[in-house]
Amino acid sequence: MPKITTNDNARATERPSRDIGVPAFMSRMTCACAETLTRANAPLAQAVFHHVEVLKQPPTDAARALGIEPGDAAYLLTGLREDVAKDLVLLLDAKRQSEETSGKKEISDE
Repeated sequence: MPKITTNDNARATERPSRDIGVPAFMSRMTCACAETLTRANAPLAQAVFHHVEVLKQPPTDAARALGIEPGDAAYLLTGLREDVAKDLVLLLDAKRQSEETSGKKEISDE
């Protein structure tokens, strides 16, 4: 894991540049997952996600904008995030299994 440093003069936390793409990647992955949901409430979950993650609205504001209760918005957002986490694990596991069957070796940290 990359080391995080603090700039005392600016009182800001600095991360190595390779971490910059992680939030963007996770956002794209979550959007893609939301688009493939087949549950009956998928369109509403997508809308809540869009308001909270893309438009950066607080969940209570997103709920109000969509005409639902804040608890329902939190429930939908939590379910979507769980689905994304499961998809990420499956994706990483598939990648690992692919590398194992192709005979590729991973680079060691040693």
